[in-house]
Amino acid sequence: MLKKLIVASVFSLGLFTIPATSISAFASPQIFENMSGSWRGKGLVKSGPKAKNESIRCKLRSKQDGTSKLKMSGNCAVSGFIFSLNGYIQQNGGKNAYSASMFRSLANLKQSNFSGKRSGSKINFSFKARDRISKQNIVAKINLNSRSAKTFIVDISRTDPKSGKVFKVGTINFAKR
Repeated sequence: MLKKLIVASVFSLGLFTIPATSISAFASPQIFENMSGSWRGKGLVKSGPKAKNESIRCKLRSKQDGTSKLKMSGNCAVSGFIFSLNGYIQQNGGKNAYSASMFRSLANLKQSNFSGKRSGSKINFSFKARDRISKQNIVAKINLNSRSAKTFIVDISRTDPKSGKVFKVGTINFAKR
């Protein structure tokens, strides 16, 4: 059951595990070139506000598709459970507007397209999902913070379906391999 909760919270991160490595106002081929490549991530995540932290490890590969889109694929492992990640992130016409997409099935998402805003080296996404155990609606947030062209951090938080309060799911640190 813990694996299902963590997967529901963490699967969505695969969608957003590509860093925003520039502080310029507009996306450019250089930004997406910097984001392309192979990445490894590790960190701690938890399924609920009082749950124990679990170690997570991820391997991701991202590839530029045109000048304003980046495709990604890979997998993550939590407590011996491995799940695949697949999706993209792209700039939308506006200078700080981004969207992303992923598959719905594993995370029981109510929507498959997400919007985000960039501010400097951060992209903040928010989306709605359904908790796998309680089947109640939750709101999750993924915050990307680029450290450099070779590292970035993903912070994940979501609402607790019981209390409705936001808790930190975890942090994953990524490095280019």
